[in-house]
Amino acid sequence: MIEKRIDYIDDPKDTYEQYLQKAMKYNFRCIFANPETIDIAREMLKGSDIIIAGAIDFPLGVLTLEEKLNRFQLYADLGFKEIDYVLCQKHVENCQYEDIYKEMDAVHRFCIAHDIREKVIVEMCKLKDDDAKRKICEIANQVKPSFLKTSTGKSWKGAQLEDVKLMKECLCDDIKIKAAGGIKTYEQAKAFFKEGADVIGASAGIAIVEESRDE
Repeated sequence: MIEKRIDYIDDPKDTYEQYLQKAMKYNFRCIFANPETIDIAREMLKGSDIIIAGAIDFPLGVLTLEEKLNRFQLYADLGFKEIDYVLCQKHVENCQYEDIYKEMDAVHRFCIAHDIREKVIVEMCKLKDDDAKRKICEIANQVKPSFLKTSTGKSWKGAQLEDVKLMKECLCDDIKIKAAGGIKTYEQAKAFFKEGADVIGASAGIAIVEESRDE
């Protein structure tokens, strides 16, 4: 079922309740909440297997590591078990690999201690070349986060097939791949899954599912 491989991103035209109703109708893998809406999500999704995920330092990636870990503590205290977070973009843009390792490792240790699956958002489009992308994958292989994610979908470029293919070639089997940003059709979704994505993030999730049912 393709819907169980989609993290559904809300449509800004919908209320939060409408977003959740659509997620339930299409039985997506995951929806997103924040500290103000997690209780609403829990109540409306009661009895569902849809994951309630959080997002930290999204989409800018500007928090210090201390600030980020404080935010993770808040989300852990609220019961979040899956979180997408953005790596410090200054470190990504400048290929500061030691700092990237330090952040990824610290967050992963926190997540292991609190039974949280983390999705590390890189923004692959900001890395200067494939060697830099491979280096990020090497760091991930050392740390072993739950997911490595291509992009926020809010930068100048979203998910690219060639990036997912590179990630699949480089990452160990323990690390899942999430592609997000600009995936709007079933054909695009199939292409990303074929290249190695385990999960996609899409605001066009409903259209993708409906196209899949028409096939």
